[in-house]
Amino acid sequence: MAPTYKLTYFNVKGLGEAIRILLSYGQQEFEDNRIEFDEWQKIKLTTPFGKCPILEINGKPLHQSAAICRYLAKQFGLAGKDDWENLEIDMITDTITDFRI
Repeated sequence: MAPTYKLTYFNVKGLGEAIRILLSYGQQEFEDNRIEFDEWQKIKLTTPFGKCPILEINGKPLHQSAAICRYLAKQFGLAGKDDWENLEIDMITDTITDFRI
């Protein structure tokens, strides 16, 4: 049975967009739960470590966008073939994250 996915993030691209792109690339249906900033304070208490985005896989909540993206990349055949390639992918990804900040 295929996993179920629910992404909870603000109604902006931000940290959630890479997750959306990976799920779409993997041709996975997912619930895109976009929250407004004024809802965040009440929702924050229900999230792991008060963080967002949250990806629920089969109802299990996961956080930290980079970790989620690495997991999805492996699931959809986008990970490196060895540790060296994974290191190179992580360096590029982290550099792009630095530009975002």
